[in-house]
Amino acid sequence: MHKKVAFIGSVGSGKTTIVENLSNIDPLNTDVEASEDIGKEMTTVGIDYGHIILNDEISLGLYGVPGQRKFSMVWNFVKTGLWAVVILVKNNDAESIDELEHLINYFEIKNGIPCVVAVTHSDATSADSTIQQIEQKLKVIGVNLPVYTIDPRKTESSMLIMHTLIALDETQQ
Repeated sequence: MHKKVAFIGSVGSGKTTIVENLSNIDPLNTDVEASEDIGKEMTTVGIDYGHIILNDEISLGLYGVPGQRKFSMVWNFVKTGLWAVVILVKNNDAESIDELEHLINYFEIKNGIPCVVAVTHSDATSADSTIQQIEQKLKVIGVNLPVYTIDPRKTESSMLIMHTLIALDETQQ
């Protein structure tokens, strides 16, 4: 069975990196040079796409979307037919944490879609404060989601998210 997973989050949270890391094929990368100051040189303007075969029964299409709201028309395409969502939050980044509620509402996470929140960029500083802020925000929103600290550059860390999504799907059935 082929399933569709969206990687969403703010600019620079690691969406392109995790798609590239997990994909069994050469991923489609839609990064271009940023035309404004967004804190990094390149930015995603379309859909980054990869594919991974987890076992004989499950293959996943990996869809990384732009982090800037001005590209939300791309979000609409990816939102259709989703099996699961991974929300990437950049550690110690107030904008990334603040964007969480908007993303949960936009992608209709409250409707039973398997979803995981993954805190990135925690290799230099502790993510404890970020995780606490996320958990408080999730409580206010009224959703109960697992929150992990991951390094999207590392396969083992990224695969933890994929296995968690499968486990969540199995418990919701």
